[in-house]
Amino acid sequence: MKKKILILISFGIFLLIPALAFADCLDLGGFTGWVVEGSHTVVFYLGTRPVARLEIPNCTIDASSSILLIKSYVCDTDDIMIDNEKCSILTLEALY
Repeated sequence: MKKKILILISFGIFLLIPALAFADCLDLGGFTGWVVEGSHTVVFYLGTRPVARLEIPNCTIDASSSILLIKSYVCDTDDIMIDNEKCSILTLEALY
């Protein structure tokens, strides 16, 4: 009986908080470069290998922008500094 209740509670949390259930997180602390894909998307590289694609809708990014990670372990909805402005990450997609 306790096992069924635990399963129901877990399923309820999964349905009520989908952003936490599907949040992507990556350690980008060792990235070596980045490339702009459109004005709101950037791809981070480790050497020549693409590691992650970040969509940042509230800030404009261009090739001359400066990008600074606030923390090395980055998740969806975290903040990132672009041209000395704090911007929110909408989606983070792992590319490996």
